[in-house]
Amino acid sequence: MLLKRTGIKCVEYLPFGIDLEVFDLKKVSTKLIYEKYQQLEGKVIIGYSGGGHIYHGIHKVVATYRIVEKRNTDVFLAVQTWGQYPLITRMIARFGIRRAIVIEPSPIFNDPLRLSLLKASSILVLPTSKLPGVYLAERTTMLQFMSTGNAIVAEYSPGSAGVLRNGHNALVANYGDIHDLAKKVELLMKNDKVAEEVGKNVRRDVEEKYNWAILTKRAKDIINMLLNK
Repeated sequence: MLLKRTGIKCVEYLPFGIDLEVFDLKKVSTKLIYEKYQQLEGKVIIGYSGGGHIYHGIHKVVATYRIVEKRNTDVFLAVQTWGQYPLITRMIARFGIRRAIVIEPSPIFNDPLRLSLLKASSILVLPTSKLPGVYLAERTTMLQFMSTGNAIVAEYSPGSAGVLRNGHNALVANYGDIHDLAKKVELLMKNDKVAEEVGKNVRRDVEEKYNWAILTKRAKDIINMLLNK
């Protein structure tokens, strides 16, 4: 729409996507994460896997969980990043959190342990960064979270708002509002029907709109259309 307003007549949009052949959480078992971290079994897992620096928004995930933990006894925070293990461990201790674990870093994006963690997470929290490079990377993380078919609570950003619709395929909280994030996490915890519905819808969106198998064909169609103009 923006490009068309500038006077460019031939504009086609191809959304960002994910290759479900190499990142399909439907084919993953939770057995691996439960065998390695037995304290997670039977808990409502609030999960995060992504960047581990402050500018990634990890502090908002931890702060949100602190609010949730104070009011709920059956929750457990599971965090996995590409590094920054000491930083996150200190942050968890500083926030006075009791039920949390930092999963060993993942060497690759589809590492079996990481996939197992994402699959086992009851609710995945997706923060937003203002740094352009990180902001772009978050779109990949968002699609990876979506592929789980689990409930997602996302902090608002224009990028997430273009894909995640509040109450349909995720719950979207106001930017920078950890109390709103916590409120929406607890809403999903207390309402299995809502959690199941948004999880089902977000997985269907990945399969039907953002799957590379579909987007590859669409890209070819766009290229052929341009060549024939």
